[in-house]
Amino acid sequence: MTEFRFARRSSVLGKSVFDHVPGTISLASGAAYPPLLPDVVREAAEAVGPLREEAMQYGPLMGLDDLREEICRFVTGDGVQAQPENVLVTYGAKNALDLACRVFVEPGDRVIVTRPSYMTAIHIMRMHNVQFVDVGQDRDGLSTDELEEQLELFEANAEPMPKLLFDVPDFHNPTGITMSLTRRRRILELARRYNFVICEDDPYRRIRFDGEAVPPIKSLDTTGHVISLGTVSKTLAPGLRVGWAIGDAGVVRRMAMQKADGGSNTFAQRIVVQLMRSNKISRHVDELTEKMRNHRDAMVAALAEYMPEARCRVPDGGYFLWVRLCECDDAEHVVELGIRGGVEATPGRLSFPSDDPGNCLRLAYSFVDEDQIRLGVAQLGKAYKSYRSYRSTTSPA
Repeated sequence: MTEFRFARRSSVLGKSVFDHVPGTISLASGAAYPPLLPDVVREAAEAVGPLREEAMQYGPLMGLDDLREEICRFVTGDGVQAQPENVLVTYGAKNALDLACRVFVEPGDRVIVTRPSYMTAIHIMRMHNVQFVDVGQDRDGLSTDELEEQLELFEANAEPMPKLLFDVPDFHNPTGITMSLTRRRRILELARRYNFVICEDDPYRRIRFDGEAVPPIKSLDTTGHVISLGTVSKTLAPGLRVGWAIGDAGVVRRMAMQKADGGSNTFAQRIVVQLMRSNKISRHVDELTEKMRNHRDAMVAALAEYMPEARCRVPDGGYFLWVRLCECDDAEHVVELGIRGGVEATPGRLSFPSDDPGNCLRLAYSFVDEDQIRLGVAQLGKAYKSYRSYRSTTSPA
């Protein structure tokens, strides 16, 4: 092979969580449940018929006006008050995070994340050469006491302060934790005091199985310190690749100017507009939520049966279970054995910005049905048993 002069960022090679080994049961990534992908034939036909001059053309940089208006109405149900000038349509929520990083961070700038955090967000921020400030979590979400201690220390030492905080406060990816209202208010207070921006990723909020909804951080924001990242990837279909950022009008305009694609896919935007206007999205979310509740319950029951040594917090919504094996276990070894046995899981290492305890797994219950979940966890349980048997014979006495 020719000795090309690659950028340093391209030195990392590996398998994406979206690349599945043929014939395996995938409990690895939060892909949509295929039988519930929405039928959008009518909406697509209208987009390529009477609306084709709009839908088949380059779109406005900020997104279709109709979609931005519908997004404003959509988030009103969560208590977020926004005008179209506060909304930027993006190529999914990950694109919105990347644009926020382009606007705010220089190489070496500090960014606050939870420990663990959403693996793809970590990857995106690493591409911007950030310095992570990782903060622990408990049952109420990100530890605001630990964060405040870190910020006070930076201030006392005259060190550079963080520019951004990224978090998934509702049904956190990967832990499933929902942040308490008290913590949300406290994080916003800290953002105002130390002048950092909160990127609130909110893909799972409406997929709630139990408990009462907690107001988004954005709904509490009166100073423009929060950028809300939204998407239809989890509530409709990831293949539509329609997301958005809601924030200060000047901030989202700066983000728009960083777009490499110009105006995002107008064909998909028009489909989403029609789904929102017809309330089809709300009916779909209701059906999806009931199905995901059944999937969660099936996975929790299967773990209790086939991996009783493992521990997990049962989430009130979302797509994921965060599983802790025994402290001295090697989760990556278990994942490798699981693939050989026909099941894919995600090692927790990918969710840690720095030190990885090594004994965690992220399992997704979104993609396969209850029978496949049960079979997949059973196969993973066999892999775990095989690993523990091997370890017991090789560990020093």
